[in-house]
Amino acid sequence: MRIEQGLRQAQTQRIDPKMILANQVLQLTSLELQQAIEQELAENPALEVSEDDPCQGCDTPKSLCIDCAFQKQAVSSDDVDLSVHEFETTYDFSGDNESEGDFIGNIQAEITLADHLRELYRAVAPEASFDIGEYLISNIGETGYLETTIEEAAKELQITEEEVAAALSILQSLDPPGVGARDLQECLGIQIEQLAEEDQGNTVALAMVRTCWQDMLGHKYGRIARKLKVPVRAVHDAADFIKRKLNPYPGNAFRMPWNNKPDSTRASIKPDVVIKRTPTGYEIEVMGNEQFFLAVNSYYNRMNTEMRNPDAKGYTEQDKKHVFEFVERADLFIKNINQRRKTLRLISKGIIDQQQGYLETGSRSFLRPLTRTRIAHALSMHESTVSRATSNKYVQLPNQEVVSFDFFFDGSLSVKDMIGQMIATEDAHNPLSDQTIAEMLQARGLNIARRTVVKYREAQKILSSRQRRR
Repeated sequence: MRIEQGLRQAQTQRIDPKMILANQVLQLTSLELQQAIEQELAENPALEVSEDDPCQGCDTPKSLCIDCAFQKQAVSSDDVDLSVHEFETTYDFSGDNESEGDFIGNIQAEITLADHLRELYRAVAPEASFDIGEYLISNIGETGYLETTIEEAAKELQITEEEVAAALSILQSLDPPGVGARDLQECLGIQIEQLAEEDQGNTVALAMVRTCWQDMLGHKYGRIARKLKVPVRAVHDAADFIKRKLNPYPGNAFRMPWNNKPDSTRASIKPDVVIKRTPTGYEIEVMGNEQFFLAVNSYYNRMNTEMRNPDAKGYTEQDKKHVFEFVERADLFIKNINQRRKTLRLISKGIIDQQQGYLETGSRSFLRPLTRTRIAHALSMHESTVSRATSNKYVQLPNQEVVSFDFFFDGSLSVKDMIGQMIATEDAHNPLSDQTIAEMLQARGLNIARRTVVKYREAQKILSSRQRRR
């Protein structure tokens, strides 16, 4: 065995550390960015909060942006496209948290079970029964059970019991499965029936709940097997199915297990981008560092300039290393923040261009199919850049609604729209089954399976064909 030493040339790809830092800043949410800025201010003596008003274009102090491209562009404003323009607001640091610029606290992050049911009910029920549905929903407890009877509701609303029963039937068909039940037996039965519509039901379990309730509660599986004329093994499997698949408290899906205050349904979510409608178009505001206008400390900046002069004297190598390191670090941090803002602005502008119909109307029917790849190609960016920039970030729309960026990126939206349109124009007395819809889409050249149709239908909160039949 012989060991030798030698030189060899090879080409390898290595990621620039500056690129890694830029991607890390790009991926931060607005709240995370504020925390990162505070940490950098505490660790880097060359970084400071500027007292000068920031430039509205590059967000650096006006005294430092003499050659700013935004300032030059502002001279010839006649050439500026005002259909979608960008702005940055100067903030008063003495203001309180209740100022107009504070976007925290006006966003409903969680919805109540009642809000959820009210929206679904109005989407499927006839308008004449809205008041009945509203009354029934108001009497549903936090666990999802109806806390009144049909007789009491009919007497209170001064209508017939048949009308209340019809409204309750619609309510019980909504999500979450089992909601609106009057007792546990009815709750479990509703859930099994809905699972059966998805080919995930269990006929023995349904029969146990419907006809052998007391025996099931007493675990008398032998007696149940004889009544239903099925093997005892099938009864045990059905009991296991009920334990694994069914939820005795359907309303609990709308309260996290750690939430000890179910009545507190508002949370502080701060949007990362705010889009406002103006007479001249849309304004885009990128949030994150509105409390900090960063600049390199003037003292460090002056020393950095002097030390780079070959004739500079009185500075040790350690002094130069200290100043060069922290000034470069501060300058890079500011550039990464400005690049993050620019990237989010461009992506937001691209979304506005593609989804202007939805922003104008607020109707999902005007929401166009869009992917991150399409946005990336339109903006000459890499898809990973768009993905990092929009990950876990929220945008506030002109109607004050706050949605995730993911809301706009759905490449399957065109297929969903086609399914929704087919169902909207179907015969109410003979609704289209999921298999029929799949075959109709295949006839149009779209290779869509029945289960895919079910998934897209449920994503639009559309009931099954049996539940839609009039």
